[in-house]
Amino acid sequence: MTASRSPRRRWFAVGAAAALLLALAGAAMVVVSPRANTSPTGSTDPTVEATISASSWATATPTDIALATASDPASPLGSGFQPIDMFATPPEVSIRSSNPSLHPEFHPTDRPFSPSNARPAPAQSVDWLTLKAAGRVALVDGRMITLGPTVDPLLMPATGQPVPASSSLDLSWTRWVVEPPGYGVDGKGNRYSNLSYWNLCGSGASTVALYYWQQLTGRPNVTGTAGYFLDPYAAEGVPWPSPGPALPASGGKLVGTYWSGSDSVSGFTAHGRGFVMYMAMESQPPIWSATGISVWATADGTPYYPTWGSSLDEIQGGVNWELSGHDPNAWADSWYGTVNSWDPTLARDLQVAVMLDVGREGVPVVAAVDTFDLPNWQKGASTPHLRHAVSIVGYDNTAKPPTFSYLDSCGRSCNGAGGNQNGGIYVIPQSQMVTAIQDAVGIGFTW
Repeated sequence: MTASRSPRRRWFAVGAAAALLLALAGAAMVVVSPRANTSPTGSTDPTVEATISASSWATATPTDIALATASDPASPLGSGFQPIDMFATPPEVSIRSSNPSLHPEFHPTDRPFSPSNARPAPAQSVDWLTLKAAGRVALVDGRMITLGPTVDPLLMPATGQPVPASSSLDLSWTRWVVEPPGYGVDGKGNRYSNLSYWNLCGSGASTVALYYWQQLTGRPNVTGTAGYFLDPYAAEGVPWPSPGPALPASGGKLVGTYWSGSDSVSGFTAHGRGFVMYMAMESQPPIWSATGISVWATADGTPYYPTWGSSLDEIQGGVNWELSGHDPNAWADSWYGTVNSWDPTLARDLQVAVMLDVGREGVPVVAAVDTFDLPNWQKGASTPHLRHAVSIVGYDNTAKPPTFSYLDSCGRSCNGAGGNQNGGIYVIPQSQMVTAIQDAVGIGFTW
């Protein structure tokens, strides 16, 4: 990455422990229950109970599964599963990059970060977060269910077999989710220059994650979203920056750039750029007063150019809103919850979260990391400390050391380091991914 081609990506933006033991006693009964026991007529009768044998899961209906509940409350979890620490409190100095004694090698050059309050973090139910942390929020046939209190989260709901020790998502489409470059031609051949496009890694990682939800549930339309996209300064309520982007216009008005589900304007077939731009500029959960998961203005009403990109809260909020199908009532708790970098058991928790999301459910984990520790960003002494987002799409707990696989939507035009590729799939030791989350500008992960 050179300064002339890729300005600093500002947007906000496992095991060091050994692999979990998955020697599990064969359970005669695998059961789950909904958030509240409900009868087929919709009543909340706590006496409603059903059980499903492991051999019956293949033919069980979603209603059968949603009504099942644990038959033996005293039964222990065979894997020794411990809840993921989603409630860890920050240390006295929670923003490590502001404390030179913790990271003397890091010298931030960014302007002070004072984003507008147009995108508040969604309030998530403590009860739901407790279930999520316990691994009891699961997917069956694309539907979210709640496992019973004695169901081992490290068993596959459909079979009762252990979550595999290694697993990877199908990457044939998502590996080519590469952000539009900061200058060039769009999908209609129109020339443009827009520095904000270098800072869309949050939208890129969100697009990768939501592709798998489209495969599970049919939404959102990651593969087919297309149109013209214009930086949403008007929605933010701030003036257009000057100097600002040079974009295509029609009738004397800027119309933005055109992107679709697939294009080859960068010399290779890139996927999902229309949705990347939609997430950056148009996605809007109901509690937000502005559009797009990227930050386009300061708290005092000054436009950011280029954008600062997306925080982890904004990624989580935008992804949950989109995968929920824009459900105004349940979107905040629709799947993803965040674990922060100060989690004292981060190595174990990241490994388990990736096993549950990738191995059990078939969806990615999104991590907010420091590029200094990523293999595809290495440039020797000049390797940058940049806030960045990647999607964790695979794991291998049997490797020595255990590894994660991740996708990085920042292609060669954004990151010119020798190890970075368009459509690259990168493998990293789990302990190194933990370091990337905990380093100077890392933040956490959402799963």
